[in-house]
Amino acid sequence: MAKTQKNEIKRQWHTKEFRSSAVKMVLEEGIEAKDVASRLGIDLMALRRWTNKERQTKSAKDQESMKDLLLANRKLEEENKRLKMEREILKKAKAYLVPSQS
Repeated sequence: MAKTQKNEIKRQWHTKEFRSSAVKMVLEEGIEAKDVASRLGIDLMALRRWTNKERQTKSAKDQESMKDLLLANRKLEEENKRLKMEREILKKAKAYLVPSQS
């Protein structure tokens, strides 16, 4: 009978909003996970899993964002180079086409 009682652990289900709020308390507000778990009456290990998952998700988003920024920067550098070249061409054309006013 003791074996069946061990296997019958009651699982609690929490909404995404609840999980998000708990994780925010740990990650953004800096409250220790054990304190948050105690205050909210949730399992400490569950809170740590949620927190680690959020960190991984944030890290992946940050890496993707960095790739996007690097790509945009590269495009802007290429455009800047092209515009500088066009400006130099226009300066030379102006000097050739417009006689000096001396």
